[in-house]
Amino acid sequence: MQNLSEVLQQFQKQYANKANLAEIIESIGQDDDIRTFWNAHQNDLKSDAFQLKMGDLYEFIQQKNKIAAGEKTLYPGYYPQLTIEKGYPLVHYVADENTRQQLMQRRKLTAYKMPKAIQDADLQTLIQDNGRMTALAEVVDILSQKISGKTDFIQGLYLSGDFGIGKTYLMGALANALAANNIEVMLLHFPSFISDLKGTFDHKDESLDELLTKAKTVSNLILDDIGADTLTSWSRDAILGIILEYRMQNELTTFFTSNFDMIGLESYLAQTKDGVEPVKSARLMQRIKYLAKPVQMTGKNRRLDI
Repeated sequence: MQNLSEVLQQFQKQYANKANLAEIIESIGQDDDIRTFWNAHQNDLKSDAFQLKMGDLYEFIQQKNKIAAGEKTLYPGYYPQLTIEKGYPLVHYVADENTRQQLMQRRKLTAYKMPKAIQDADLQTLIQDNGRMTALAEVVDILSQKISGKTDFIQGLYLSGDFGIGKTYLMGALANALAANNIEVMLLHFPSFISDLKGTFDHKDESLDELLTKAKTVSNLILDDIGADTLTSWSRDAILGIILEYRMQNELTTFFTSNFDMIGLESYLAQTKDGVEPVKSARLMQRIKYLAKPVQMTGKNRRLDI
């Protein structure tokens, strides 16, 4: 086995008149991780591997030292590792724990037309005032059941209350917590979804079709702002009704937020431009009541806080 110091000394003699290269060679020889890599993989490396790949080795040292010093790196959220490719050392960047968590959340969380602030919603930062305590306790209980791997049907929540009191934020925090625990969840702003679907009447949009299918089948669905759109018999029966029917039949956990309580929602669902249809409304409400437990939230409108 060759000694790394001897190999590098040969390089130093070869590049003695090039000050920058001499410094690079010296830093490579002093790095413990590179020495360990050399000792473990010397037989896998070509004879000129370190000579031709000094730039990669120096990049490895630089980026590693910047992470240790808390400085900005080439690829924030990733740390360098040395690998071998065709007999030569190569710098490979691996996501750190926080980045892995974020990547997993992106894979597990589907959010459609939701406020940007929801991306960072966190259950631990919620203000635990009296108006939120019941809803927060219910959310934490459901999250605990989900994390434990309970396979029986877990009923969701129907959060109702005035504008700006935090219903959507609470559901966003729940969605982020589920995704962080590798649990699939979809967060859908229902009025925007209906509006976008209406815009595809004269042409097919496969992405929206896929969203509709996912809204029916995803293991955890949050329908945000139910009752805020201009209701039509189509949006009620062909979209909302289909989603709820499938989810009830397959016992899939479903959450709702609305400015209406359940009595108000039933009245809203009964009235379209085609007239008042209480039977159809009652049928939908049976599904909502099966899927979700009603919880009233109260408090001041935080959107108006300066």
